[in-house]
Amino acid sequence: RVHEETDDVPYYCPVNEISFFSWAGGEGGHLNPYAFGRSFELKQQLVRAAIEGMEAVWSVDPRARIVHTDPVIHIIPHPSRPHERAEAEGYRTAQYQGWDMLSGRLCPELGGSERYLDIIGANFYPNNEWVYRGPMIKRTQPQYKPLRRILREVYERYRRPMFVSETSTENRDRAPWLRYVAEEVFSAIEDGVPLHGICWYPIVNHPGWVDDRHCHNGLW
Repeated sequence: RVHEETDDVPYYCPVNEISFFSWAGGEGGHLNPYAFGRSFELKQQLVRAAIEGMEAVWSVDPRARIVHTDPVIHIIPHPSRPHERAEAEGYRTAQYQGWDMLSGRLCPELGGSERYLDIIGANFYPNNEWVYRGPMIKRTQPQYKPLRRILREVYERYRRPMFVSETSTENRDRAPWLRYVAEEVFSAIEDGVPLHGICWYPIVNHPGWVDDRHCHNGLW
C-alpha cells in the first residue's frame, strides 16, 4: 500500500492497522479469518508478515520509508466498578502491542527491531474513547482525553515521526471535528511532537461497512 511519494522516496505500509485487524479478525469475528479468542496469535502473524514485507521493500529500494498505522484510543474504568481499573488499563495499553512487537520490545522471538518502527500513523475518530464495558466518552465530558495528550503519550513511548493517518466523522459534525483535530495537532506540534500531517478518511462518501448505508463522512 503506497501512502505517498515525496522527492522520489517511496512510503509503504506493509500491513495496515495490525492491532485493529487482530481484534476485528481474531477476536470480534468481523474480518477474515473471522476468529474468536485468537487476536494475540493473529497479531503475531501480522507482525511477521510486516517484517518480511519491509525486508522485501528494502531489498528493492533501501531508501524506502515505512509507515505503521493503528488506532490510538483512551479507555477508563466505570466509576461504579473501580475493581476493573487494571483490566481497563490493560485493554487500553494493548493498543501498543503491534508497535511493541515490531520494535522488538514485546515477543522478541518474532524478529522485531527498532529499525522496523519508522513512521507512526495514528488513526483517531470520535468513538476512540470509551468507558470499559460501557458507553463512549463524548468530547464535552470531563473524562475525555484531549488528542494532544494521546499523541504525546505515543511519541514519548517511541520517539518516532508521526502523523494522524485517519480521522473523520459524519454529517454536520465533520467541520467541527476537523477543526478540533487540527487544533489538537497544532498544539501537539507546539509541545514538541513531530507530527507531519492529517489524513481525512475518506475523501468522498462511501457505503457503510455493516449496513451498506450511505455514510456522509467524506471531505466532500
